[in-house]
Amino acid sequence: MAFDRQTLRDDTFSIELGVSRRKLIKQLGAVGATASMAGCSGLLQDTGNASGDGGSADDGGGSSAGSDFDHSRIPMVEPPSAPIDNSNPGAGVTRRAEFVIQNVANPFFTPLIAGYNDALNQFGWNGGVTGPSSGTQSQSQQIEIINTLVDELKNGRDVLVTTILDRQAYLSPIQRALDNDIAVINGHSTPAENDWNNEWMRENLKYRDREIVIPHVGIRDRQGGIAMAAEAYNRMQNKLDADEYTVLIGNGLPGNPAVTRRVDPGARSFLQTKDDVTLIEETLDVTTDFAKAQSRVESRLSANQDINVVMGAGFWTAVGASQAVESGSIDRELVICGFDLVEAVLTSIRDGSVDFTMGQDPYGQGFLNIPLAWMYMERGIEMKHLEFGVTFVDQENVEYALTRNTWSELRNWQKNNF
Repeated sequence: MAFDRQTLRDDTFSIELGVSRRKLIKQLGAVGATASMAGCSGLLQDTGNASGDGGSADDGGGSSAGSDFDHSRIPMVEPPSAPIDNSNPGAGVTRRAEFVIQNVANPFFTPLIAGYNDALNQFGWNGGVTGPSSGTQSQSQQIEIINTLVDELKNGRDVLVTTILDRQAYLSPIQRALDNDIAVINGHSTPAENDWNNEWMRENLKYRDREIVIPHVGIRDRQGGIAMAAEAYNRMQNKLDADEYTVLIGNGLPGNPAVTRRVDPGARSFLQTKDDVTLIEETLDVTTDFAKAQSRVESRLSANQDINVVMGAGFWTAVGASQAVESGSIDRELVICGFDLVEAVLTSIRDGSVDFTMGQDPYGQGFLNIPLAWMYMERGIEMKHLEFGVTFVDQENVEYALTRNTWSELRNWQKNNF
């Protein structure tokens, strides 16, 4: 739509038309600030969201248009039979908190387990981390373990933390825990925003006939994929001498819905907005065996010489692509990026064959569940989402990342000392 260059004015603010979209957005932001000071804060606000709590129904209470503040409504629910006495927290009770993850064999979870154990030790609680250990993603086994623990944990005293991969499968065991007066936290992964948002939880989960929100500790899967894609887009513009970018996306754990959401819709939703990006339509399923991962990525790169960017959910795609480059099988310039800070991808960054990887702080995703639960159980403070951003590692900071990446050593120390 074309506008004649002119200025609209009144006593409060002005907007110049016929300018770039970027400049127009800045002007609208100024209008919003002025309107807010004038007592007209609803001028640019989206008040028609389905959740009715100031956020969109899709993100469970995100910012509405014209507002930077996430004012999603978190129910204040009394803790399960906890003595809310500020002068005598817990009255000497030793609590137990169990974290059930979907795959204890994945090396990503080593720092998460270390962080969780550190927090248990710091707060003087009992518990640990359990889950399927076959090396495969077994949702049914995880849910079976949750149900067993619900029967073991003490009513009104203990805490269940788990990774919630999809909506329906986890609803029943979580409701069983709530019915047994067991506090519940969603650690690490969480279902898609339109499947598991605050509004949906309030409608479908109840504690003592009161609506409740299960708090999430970590990053949203889709947002993590978007962050990776945005960083990759900047890198490809700066590194590649090309007018067009053809992107191959891989997924090391196609059976895991949380990982899949990072690339579809995550990374894809960002890159699809770029006119100079062509996305390979089919996501490449990349095995967790590095040799096979190299073979699959290498085969795809050889078959399509236009591919100049490789990214993946998880770290196997990046490592497979880097091995193809290091072996000499692929000799054209590529941007290669991955997800998570495991040693295999960090050494590839150090050696120059991977451009960057994204970190989501698994240690924090383990540790922060316990202080969140402590505040709830001992002080009666309602539990809220602890969702945070990401970090990126490239050649500038990879040596520090490698030095810090001693999670296996920390786990061994914990086993001998806790």
